[in-house]
Amino acid sequence: SEGGEAPCITSAGFQFLLLDTPAQLWYFVLQYLRGAEARGMDLVEILSFLFQLSFSTLGKDYSTEGMSESLLTFLQHLREFGLVFQRKRKSRRFYPTRLAIALASGTSGAPPEPDAHGFVLVETNYRIYAYTDSELQIALIALFSELLYRFPNLVVAQVTRDSVQAAIANGITADQIIHFLRTRAHPVMAKQTPVLPPTITDQIRLWELERDRLRFSEGVLYNQFLSQVDFEVLRDHARALGVLVFENPGRRLMVVTPGGHPDVKRFWKRQKHNA
Repeated sequence: SEGGEAPCITSAGFQFLLLDTPAQLWYFVLQYLRGAEARGMDLVEILSFLFQLSFSTLGKDYSTEGMSESLLTFLQHLREFGLVFQRKRKSRRFYPTRLAIALASGTSGAPPEPDAHGFVLVETNYRIYAYTDSELQIALIALFSELLYRFPNLVVAQVTRDSVQAAIANGITADQIIHFLRTRAHPVMAKQTPVLPPTITDQIRLWELERDRLRFSEGVLYNQFLSQVDFEVLRDHARALGVLVFENPGRRLMVVTPGGHPDVKRFWKRQKHNA
């Protein structure tokens, strides 16, 4: 957020939330490893310890004796990630969690959540029925729809042109919205082919295209040519350089890219001098 505005989720943030738990965890771990050497840590030692954790036993405690300082620091970071448990920060023993053990296998290592099998019903009238009490899932649905009713285990929302375009304005794409609804479809909907009504998917994409009808490009305007010949000479030179953005022969005006402006300007000065 900028200038004191309320924070809003970006396309990359929404894409991250679409990932499953193991993929999200690996994302954090990989980002951590990229900066490990810059912090003076031994990357080989860290990776070795990380994979040792994945072969450890759940519920068994392990000693920190013999660990280097960088490895002890890494252990504290794993504690913050939720990969290990320590009763206290300076405790000499730690317990690997389910996430740590399942890290190498790429599975969550935890029983599936109630919403994991799908909880969203989408109707052709653009209504969404989400059978969930998860604050996170409800907040995600609210990013691209208008919440109408909320009950203890059910949320009713409406997908509208304004709600979808507001999400797109924040960087969320139509494909991400459709992917979200498809991957969280209720088992009843999941049996259908296609899973989501084509009316819904097509309309969401059309609403996105409405924002792409105009594209803005920076440029430098050339006009007030004394003759059509002068205009065509400069236009052809800009086109040959590949810097021509727009031309209007009838009004004798053209637009070139900011990067191509110096070359076009020098050429035009030479032409006038030779004339």
